Amino acid sequence: MKNYLNKIIAKEDLSFEEIQEIVKGITKKEFSEAQIGAFLVAITQKGVTKEEFFAFAAAMREFSTRVIVDKYIVDSCGTGADLSNTINISTASAIVANTCGANVVKQTNSSITSSCGSSDLLKALDIRIARIIHDAASQFNRHNITFVHSPYFNEFAAVNNPIRQQLGIKTIFNYLGPLINPAFPNAQLLGVSSLEMCEKIAYALQKLGTDRALVVNGLNPNLDEISISSETAVYELKNGEILQSKISPEDFGFKKADIAEIKGGNSAHNAKIIEGIFKGEITDAKLNVIAMNAGAMIYLAGIKPDIFEGVQLALEAIKSGAVYEKLRELQNKFLHPNTPPQGGRENTEILTKNIRN
Repeated sequence: MKNYLNKIIAKEDLSFEEIQEIVKGITKKEFSEAQIGAFLVAITQKGVTKEEFFAFAAAMREFSTRVIVDKYIVDSCGTGADLSNTINISTASAIVANTCGANVVKQTNSSITSSCGSSDLLKALDIRIARIIHDAASQFNRHNITFVHSPYFNEFAAVNNPIRQQLGIKTIFNYLGPLINPAFPNAQLLGVSSLEMCEKIAYALQKLGTDRALVVNGLNPNLDEISISSETAVYELKNGEILQSKISPEDFGFKKADIAEIKGGNSAHNAKIIEGIFKGEITDAKLNVIAMNAGAMIYLAGIKPDIFEGVQLALEAIKSGAVYEKLRELQNKFLHPNTPPQGGRENTEILTKNIRN
């Protein structure tokens, strides 16, 4: 590790092979926590090229325990570290999009740079988080959605995440985390807290073989979601090409709202807000921002031909009460052990596979 640190401090780029060795060494605990912490800070300060970023993502995926689903899968995940402390938009959007027909394997994590991570929210909502393949299979077969906590499905994340939590600062691995969903989704809505990183992430998804993606950054203020407060920069991966554009709330019939209007708090607070939105009790900017992001997922899933129509479908699903019913269906207190799977079980196969074997 000392040689790698010296090279990084000298602002020299790492080769694909060197990055593989570093990721393997961290995973196998060949380096001390102090060395890993120093590496996280040093590589973040140096910055990474798009080739280095792809190399890290590819190397980290090598330590995934795969969740293989025989359906077209969409994920929504943000990088975090935008310091906005908003409600959990991507998690709520995933439930809405699933209600509208999208098959979702939602990667989750505990809070590292925010007040409430997606795993924290799901616990507060009393929704099961998959810890093993069987959990993921059972939940997906029943609901066409499952929530997978990344440290349980990736050896690298299991070692690296506790050190990141101790550091408590944004590192390059905030941006890499959403790329290690163990289902390797066909499509991803990926919110990024840095405009500079959007192109690198889109490039990595392209190289990793992702079919479709929307890599987004809310511009002002900075937000790792499609923003209700400003224009959003969009890097769309489609048909093997990356196209750049911008969208704004007005494109979907919404007025811009101050970022304070979508602020959240701890997990209990955010859970209460999201339940209120799904019940139809909250109809302000919080509803609109969730509809926008859910609409993007619905578009990526191929259910609607554009984001606008996806947003309209998301709003209809929430206002009809269907999303709240979906939430109740997912909550442990409403689950019945003999409840039959909700559609498509005969067409769904979830297998375990460690891609290093």
